[in-house]
Amino acid sequence: MILRRIAEHVKAQNWTAVALDFIIVVIGVFAGIQLGNWNEARAHRAGERAFLAQLRDELDASAEAIAYQSRFVAEVVASGRRAVAYLKGGEDCATDCEELLIDFFHASQLWGTPYDYTRYREAQRVGFPSNPATRDAVQGFFVFIDGWQSVNTMPTAYRERVRGYFTPDAADVLWRGCYRQLGGQIEELARDCADDLKPLGAAAMLREIRADAALTQALQFWLGQNAFALTAYPAMLRYADKAKAAIANDISGAE
Repeated sequence: MILRRIAEHVKAQNWTAVALDFIIVVIGVFAGIQLGNWNEARAHRAGERAFLAQLRDELDASAEAIAYQSRFVAEVVASGRRAVAYLKGGEDCATDCEELLIDFFHASQLWGTPYDYTRYREAQRVGFPSNPATRDAVQGFFVFIDGWQSVNTMPTAYRERVRGYFTPDAADVLWRGCYRQLGGQIEELARDCADDLKPLGAAAMLREIRADAALTQALQFWLGQNAFALTAYPAMLRYADKAKAAIANDISGAE
């Protein structure tokens, strides 16, 4: 329609009308391009918001795991302190030996479930978050937790050494009754297996453990690693809160 009109105006040599028609065409093309760009940007932003919501869910899961891990490691340290006191004491176990054997078992534990980086790695690939402040906050969290993974999540000499003194039956009871995998990224140390250990000779196992002169030093090293790690968990949660707050602000921001 517009082209036919331009042709008619050219034929009639109505150059003013031709110029006006040309301006109308240019404006129409420009408006169409701008509308296309706006729709594309809007769709891109909607996709980013959906992705950020998934990334926030990943941060929530990691924060929950960190809270559990903090309690887990606190139990490792508390159990290890009681175990060291027995190793340095002058007497063999006479009462509640099952509870003390659980202490040695718990003191040998490490958090074996890795954090979930799936959405974060995908975010790096696709360039989300596009907001630099949000991107820095999210990256700060994942870089921080990754840097702590080697502190108390690598098997140590104490772990292998002390578990060699647990009889197979005792090890079975300890794993089935005093350790739980709660699903996802969550692990938990419990003390529900003491009664089942009673017929298995806990006192005899403890005497063998106490006779191992190298065990005290190995345990003290492992306790130091875990005590150090305990100082990091509050900071991890602060980084997680900062990242989640940045994502929330980003999601609720302007188009």
